[in-house]
Amino acid sequence: MDDDAPGDTLAPSIETPLDLAFERARNDPEETAGFYDALFAATVFLPIDRAFDDEGNESEAAASAIEPIFYEVENAATVLIFDTEERLATWTDEPIDYVGLTGRQLFEMFDGEQQVALNIGVAPSSVVIPAEMVAWLHERATEAGESDEIGAGTALEVTAPPSLDTEIVARIAARIAGLRREVDEAVFFSLGIDAGQDEAERRVVLGVAASQHGLRDAEAVAEALAETARGAFDGTRPVEVALLSANSPLMEKARKVGLNLPVVQVGSIH
Repeated sequence: MDDDAPGDTLAPSIETPLDLAFERARNDPEETAGFYDALFAATVFLPIDRAFDDEGNESEAAASAIEPIFYEVENAATVLIFDTEERLATWTDEPIDYVGLTGRQLFEMFDGEQQVALNIGVAPSSVVIPAEMVAWLHERATEAGESDEIGAGTALEVTAPPSLDTEIVARIAARIAGLRREVDEAVFFSLGIDAGQDEAERRVVLGVAASQHGLRDAEAVAEALAETARGAFDGTRPVEVALLSANSPLMEKARKVGLNLPVVQVGSIH
């Protein structure tokens, strides 16, 4: 991936998960999907513009909408984002308004008419993401927000999952380790859905039993795991995340025939 982003000398900074993911991608192109997966999951800070009336009061439009500031980088309109507030402050010498949002939310907003620059000139993960890649990330971000519902009475068949690449499993297991407070159990399985057709539709599912802590923010947990799974598979196989009760019949069947992923306890993380 291209790491020749413009900018001044890098400022001293605490290494972040995006720095690590970027370094892996720079050393191994096959890790590029993992970098974008990390970017989707990260909180990024976007400089924004606010409109004020003649009396200095914020306008109604500014109060209800995000108006990003566009900069010219490499002769193209560019949105700047930073993965810490300190890095944003290092980049600018002037007061600036900004908003924090997930990388996925950011790429839902931009469809490729502009390029995106991350940590420009202030971190090891300084990179310009070209417009065509932004368009692809926009499609991924939009798909990540979509979900399907299975109708009541639909017959479900739980079987072992297809053979999964060890690197894919390791990447998802690492994400689960980061959610060890929220996740009690996780298992890959194959789900056959008989919707009255001649042949049952089969899906690869990551079934997750959330802890009491995770249930309080279940949607965010499911979204984080779904983004990681889609990034790990990189479009090679459709995969879905299902939050299930640990005692549900579906989860009980899944843990018997599926691929159970380890949930690392706090004391074993180094």
